[in-house]
Amino acid sequence: MAGALSDPARSRAVLIGTDAYTELDDIPAVANNIGRLRELLGDPAVWGLADERCSALRQPSRQTVLDTVFEAAAEATDTMVLYYAGHGLVHPQSGELHLALPRSHPDRPHTTLRYEELRSILLSPAAGRPSARRKVVILDCCWSGLALGGLMHGGDLVPGVAVEGAFVLTATAATRQALAPPGETYTAFTGELIRLLEAGVPGRPALLSMSALFEELTAALLAKSRPQPQQSNRNSAGRICLFRNRAREAGAGADAPRAGGSGPPEVAAPRAAEPAGTPAPREAPSPPVALPDEEASSWPELATVALTETTTVLLGRYPVTHAQFRAFLCDPDNAHWHPEAARAAGTHVDDNYLRGWHGLDFPVGRGGHPVVAVSFPAARAYAAWAGRRLGIALRLPTVAEWALAARAGRSGEWWREDIAAGRVNFRGSHAALAPVGEFAPNPYNIGDLLGNVWDICVDDTGAPVLRGGAYDTPAARLREELSPRSPVECRGNAGFRCAGDR
Repeated sequence: MAGALSDPARSRAVLIGTDAYTELDDIPAVANNIGRLRELLGDPAVWGLADERCSALRQPSRQTVLDTVFEAAAEATDTMVLYYAGHGLVHPQSGELHLALPRSHPDRPHTTLRYEELRSILLSPAAGRPSARRKVVILDCCWSGLALGGLMHGGDLVPGVAVEGAFVLTATAATRQALAPPGETYTAFTGELIRLLEAGVPGRPALLSMSALFEELTAALLAKSRPQPQQSNRNSAGRICLFRNRAREAGAGADAPRAGGSGPPEVAAPRAAEPAGTPAPREAPSPPVALPDEEASSWPELATVALTETTTVLLGRYPVTHAQFRAFLCDPDNAHWHPEAARAAGTHVDDNYLRGWHGLDFPVGRGGHPVVAVSFPAARAYAAWAGRRLGIALRLPTVAEWALAARAGRSGEWWREDIAAGRVNFRGSHAALAPVGEFAPNPYNIGDLLGNVWDICVDDTGAPVLRGGAYDTPAARLREELSPRSPVECRGNAGFRCAGDR
């Protein structure tokens, strides 16, 4: 569920662009990025940010950037937007992301701007005042994915650098270079962003959430075989809406199917095999009920995980939350999954199913926490339902897919890195159920694969298997595989995430 439009009268934006360098290759398209983005932010049909509330810094000095961002962060009471385009560099010792300025030298980190310095300004109260309640960071530079979490470099683990309470959108992963195609007006990533803001997205609501923009950017860049963007969505920040959807001016309905464009193709979601007697879902369920809970995020976020050099899979960036599962229950076609009805039937759940819920109301304050005490059939039913809504065939992940995502391309005792970096909620750390996004994601930008809740997965025979441990699991048992006592067992420390095939 998208939020309300950010108030331009109480918001600030700082656009930073470096297109000409003394020691690095020039990127002429960056100047066009800055100019067009400033026009679009000020356009009332897109957002309507007044000129004095949008600072465009071309070829700035380090001190100018820091001072401008500090002043903007002090003034913004609704939403603070920070955009950077230019060269991104990696510190040779720390592995941190550094942003290049006009006179930056690739071998002299002190001539660059540490991303951590900007992050600190956004996180800390400015001039004694609270920081803006919404924050959006957009980075169009090489290695920009380093702004989302840690990276192994020289044997040391860089601490997570996500901005709490913010939506961070990056042009590339932590190990990829960005692209400025020769002859094109804009850089690859920002060019697609500009196109979406100029034309809008048919089939999307009147307001474009940051999560929706991320999905559209991913589809468009994937179709052109260009570097894939990444995101960090902290505390339901994906619901932030900075932009109106210009496609709605042409009368496109919010629920209209996408025709062409950059969105993912509509595909029929094949039904996963259900245990005998599972009620068959209807093909065209009613629209889900809008949720008032501010922790709600309508749909599972999906990340791309490479299985082989030619095969990828989609995997939920976080476990499904209480609020997301409530949306499933609020669909009239899913009335048989209501707590009382499902327990009374006793076919697909046990007596512990959704313990703590009162009717369709989950425990207060748990909207953003992983849903627990759900059974294998209930988890599969949710995945199939959400997949039909998204136009993607969703299911539960296989054990092999879970393992590849958890390893995240690392060798050796990779889990020790996650524990040492504070990415894991287990008996030796927080030791209580935490909201999704509370703990930093792994190098694939996927959270809670270890700890918080056990993930319900599927083995080669189609049987349920639990992986990853939970908030009450000792460190030594986080990598164990557990088999539920029965497919209908509902454990208070087990949840699930969705998966799908690309």
